[in-house]
Amino acid sequence: MKIFIPFIAILFAIPSWASVPDKGAKSLPQTVKKLSEEVRRQYVPDKRVAVFDVDYAVSGRKITVKGVTTSTEAKNALLAGLEKEHYKVTDSLQIIPDSTELEGKIWGIVNLSVCNLRVEDDFSSEMMTQGLMGMPVRILQHRSWYRIQTPDNCIAWVHRVGVHPVTKAELDAWNSAEKVVVTAHYGFTYQKPDVGSQTVSDVVAGNRLRYEGTEGDFYWVAYPDGRRAYILKTISQTEKEWRAALRQDAESIIRTAYTMMGIPYLWAGTSSKGVDCSGFVRTVLFMHDIIIPRDASQQAYVGEHIDILPDFTNVRPGDLIFFGRKATPDKKERVVHVAISLGGKRFIHSQGDVHVSSFDPADPEYDEYNLNRLLYVVRVIPYINKEKELNTTATNLYYQKTK
Repeated sequence: MKIFIPFIAILFAIPSWASVPDKGAKSLPQTVKKLSEEVRRQYVPDKRVAVFDVDYAVSGRKITVKGVTTSTEAKNALLAGLEKEHYKVTDSLQIIPDSTELEGKIWGIVNLSVCNLRVEDDFSSEMMTQGLMGMPVRILQHRSWYRIQTPDNCIAWVHRVGVHPVTKAELDAWNSAEKVVVTAHYGFTYQKPDVGSQTVSDVVAGNRLRYEGTEGDFYWVAYPDGRRAYILKTISQTEKEWRAALRQDAESIIRTAYTMMGIPYLWAGTSSKGVDCSGFVRTVLFMHDIIIPRDASQQAYVGEHIDILPDFTNVRPGDLIFFGRKATPDKKERVVHVAISLGGKRFIHSQGDVHVSSFDPADPEYDEYNLNRLLYVVRVIPYINKEKELNTTATNLYYQKTK
């Protein structure tokens, strides 16, 4: 989750993904309003990972249900509930994605080094997260922008330049092709195997391009949309070589985290260009082929929950540390920040920039502010590919070829 900067106006802002009433809810009969909220709560409790955008037109006992949803179960429950309330229902509620409407291209591949994903289909809309070059996504809707769902289930809008739409067969071809993985935090591709030639685009760590061949110190690669370019071998590896060298232990993950020291905080950022707190965690883990839910409030509920001992001796390197407001009799727990443990009382996180902090008052990096809102740690490394929401590109369905 991205809400942690110690400025009161930002800290207490209501996230745009929070539950809101259906369109036209003020004029709805109470029975319809109540039913709609009950269906939303049961089937689409988190708007970050599912859609239930429903509108109603009511005339006496006649009601037209309009809008879109990703949940067939939610639609069926809503229509059944309305009929039970003796409404004559006209069903105009669309299940998305609609393959016919999208001409079979219900998949896409991120086509920019980093593409910004927003709450609404407008450049002025709040940024929600980011996608990286070569990342498969599911296309839910297409207007002038695409509404997409990422491999970590985040739903957002992206400008059409950011995603190359494909059929499932085309996505299968992309997923099965040998790739080149960008391993440096930043670099460029070129029109010729020469760094003095025209650049094609920038690239960041975690980008994937299709391997086309080798020429001297360069790989010959292809973009999702078919563009060709050369990339230096010093900033990339073939996916096969990258997987062979891949390590998912705490020491390796922490070493990667340190390479991001000083990278600026960016709300919704999940790349080497800038990260928020949970985006930092996601980016570091993704560089080790680990996919974790996007926000801190989601990351807090994967893996093994561990209450911290007073001396911090049970906090291991690589554990995720969570901060926020503890639950009270009248309020739920609220997770607002996350860090990666370096072991004991030290941790690395993105707050202003990526830096190391400590819970030890004698440490020069002492962080009293975060100590006062410390919640618990979550151990994730032993649970990779053992939990649905904690997987890798080798197991995540978005990256798999249809069998």
